[in-house]
Amino acid sequence: MQQNSIVLIGAGSTVFTPGLMTDLASSPAFSGWTVHLVDLDADAAETMARVGRRIAEERKADLRFEPHTDRREALPGATFVTTTIAVGAARGWLLDIEVPAKYGIAQTVGDSVGPGGVLRALRHVPELVAIARDVEELAPGAWMINYSNPLTANVRAITSATSVRAVGLCHGTMHTLASLAGDLDVPPAEVHAVFAGLNHLCWLLDLRHGADDLYPRLRELVAERSGGIDAPATSREGVHLAISADLMRTFGKYPAPGDRHVSEFFSWYLRGADGEHLPWGLQGGRDDTMRYIAEKSDLWDRLHAQADGTLPLDSTDNQEAERLVSIAEAIVTGRDHVELAVNLPNNGNIANLPPTAVVEVPAVVGAAGITGLSVGRLPDAIAAVLTARAQQQEITVRAALTGDRDLAVQALALDPLVPDPATAAAILDDAAAAHGGALQRFASSTIAA
Repeated sequence: MQQNSIVLIGAGSTVFTPGLMTDLASSPAFSGWTVHLVDLDADAAETMARVGRRIAEERKADLRFEPHTDRREALPGATFVTTTIAVGAARGWLLDIEVPAKYGIAQTVGDSVGPGGVLRALRHVPELVAIARDVEELAPGAWMINYSNPLTANVRAITSATSVRAVGLCHGTMHTLASLAGDLDVPPAEVHAVFAGLNHLCWLLDLRHGADDLYPRLRELVAERSGGIDAPATSREGVHLAISADLMRTFGKYPAPGDRHVSEFFSWYLRGADGEHLPWGLQGGRDDTMRYIAEKSDLWDRLHAQADGTLPLDSTDNQEAERLVSIAEAIVTGRDHVELAVNLPNNGNIANLPPTAVVEVPAVVGAAGITGLSVGRLPDAIAAVLTARAQQQEITVRAALTGDRDLAVQALALDPLVPDPATAAAILDDAAAAHGGALQRFASSTIAA
């Protein structure tokens, strides 16, 4: 049986994987460990392993990198299993945006909520649960840490269908906090913040610098600098964001992580938009999404050159990977610390959300594992929004696990961006045809025949 190993499934993640390998090579806690890089694409796994070996050599780290196409070969005895899979890859993500767009539905990201988020969950949940069942069999003591979106639905599926200890990680709240601290002219490391909610709609409950409450100043800056429906296109976070400001005025708390994500939870910001010139400054966020999808091939060209030694390695600053490494260090060394945001089953951490919902809350990490911290009750209106979303995601998970077309149509129809059940059914049929085998089981009987 393998010992002291980390298994990364979906190792072809072009940004996350190099950052993870760099951070692991920089940590003495993982000296002598093996990192197993698993991807269905043998070239992707081998290329990442070669890049990892260069990183370890340059940093003089005692760390091995092994490529695999079969996860069962890599899993036995693993300490941590990380999933960054993307079923359908970049083209699948693009289809999740383009198919609903045929019905006049504009999305800024389409990977967590909106019809794109539902379609992505229908593809990802079965595969992630299959991975978790292999973990359950081959590495029952491992922590499974998922980065694949939609994070909430994926973690809910894993924890409801298996006994695996699983959480989800996302860097979004960290980016929001860093931006707000900069606007407030306070060093981010000195700011105490509490966020709670669901992934990609997480609310800032408390913000302090020492004994000073920063929320009054935050409200002042938002009032001074934020735009409205005619705000210029932007993808930069901060107090100028129009939708985050509008949500704070409406619900009393500031949301994270930025307008391109939080807007998709509310129909009034996107419904009726044409996708070409989005209001509320959202066009910049949508453009970022399309640019990120398009640049995947260029990133692979660079990684191949780095693996060959013809290009220097990047000096990465990957906050996503950094959080995973910090969590793994705390569990391995037993040195407790508090994480800003971890996605895990609620179990009362947010008192007025369903106990089975997967929530994003602070967590203590150490020798005892990962333990969510209670934040009490959220404001009633915020809890109402999140409860409705958690219940929709519960239906999405059930549809994905059972292959039930009726449930899938319900999950789509319940999304605020989808105008009616007929549109939901049409989106599902078009997506089944576009995605092929990954969604074929949800096609209507006439189309499937």
